Amino acid sequence: MSALTKQVVDLRVKGYSLEEVASQIGIPTEDAVIQWRQYVATYTVESKEERWLLHLLRLENLMVKVERALEDYESIEDFEVMLKLLDRVEALQSLNLSRKEEAEREADKANRLMAEQVIGIVTATHKSMIESLEQAFERHKLGKAGSAKVLVDMGEKFLPKALKAIEAEIED
Repeated sequence: MSALTKQVVDLRVKGYSLEEVASQIGIPTEDAVIQWRQYVATYTVESKEERWLLHLLRLENLMVKVERALEDYESIEDFEVMLKLLDRVEALQSLNLSRKEEAEREADKANRLMAEQVIGIVTATHKSMIESLEQAFERHKLGKAGSAKVLVDMGEKFLPKALKAIEAEIED
């Protein structure tokens, strides 16, 4: 990131409009807009899992620092402060884990809902196909044995395999 882009981004993060940013830096507004848009275009957003892992690593790093400081405590007050810090870090780790578990539950719920919708679509499509075939057989006076064979094959082979594939995907 260039120094100019960094200035623009830092001022935008502080809440300044692009016009105010340009004025503060002393550049034309168009240049501030160009710098902002280039930054936005190249910015990479971390996934929830990446952010969670980074947070966990930071907490673990903090835990190590607190534990090292505990070894060098000079007074009871220092020791009590370190214990409070350890309790706080532990609470943050627990909160972090519960947030991750909640996110996983929500993702699972969304996947199940989507799977139910797909199953509904497949079932409705199958029913529509069967009805269309029955109507076509009736119109063209296809023999009952031939039409029954096609319809049975559709009912016994197509739908169960499609539903089994969807259910396997849900379990994965």
